[in-house]
Amino acid sequence: MWMIWFTLACTATCALTHVSFTNLKCESFDKKFCQFDACYIKAVNRTHKYIDLYAKLMVLPIQNVEIKLEPMRYDNGYNPFLLAMTFDLCKYMRNPSARSMIFLREIHKTFLNATNMNHTCPYDHDIIIDKFFTGNLEKGISRYLPIPNGDYAIFTKWYVRNIPRSTVKIYFKITK
Repeated sequence: MWMIWFTLACTATCALTHVSFTNLKCESFDKKFCQFDACYIKAVNRTHKYIDLYAKLMVLPIQNVEIKLEPMRYDNGYNPFLLAMTFDLCKYMRNPSARSMIFLREIHKTFLNATNMNHTCPYDHDIIIDKFFTGNLEKGISRYLPIPNGDYAIFTKWYVRNIPRSTVKIYFKITK
């Protein structure tokens, strides 16, 4: 019986969830390796925004990519909301349905239609995320986790050949 109530509560909570991007920060640690030509949020209207990101890669091809994801929640500063996770992006792209990478798969699904990061390594082109819309997040991760209202962020750090190359921080607000 409690399972039915929990499922109904999650469905009602997730159906009414609204996500709005509040900030985006991109930083390259090695300008000779990559640069961000575009890294901004654009408003479609008062409630919906999208992200455009263009990472110009100077050293090609890229064979070995790791990503560290840190989900954060604002509470007197941004603090970890879930555990930080590190993924081998090339391994994930070879087998995106791997059970061990379900969190990365759900994040990737939200922006899969807005990016050219849709194949396995090597990457021999620039990385583009074009018009990543907030509505994708509302349908994505929030259907699995009943997330309370508040300010959140996903901090990502990108490693190539085990060297930190860049960081992308996406800040957003969840309201119901």
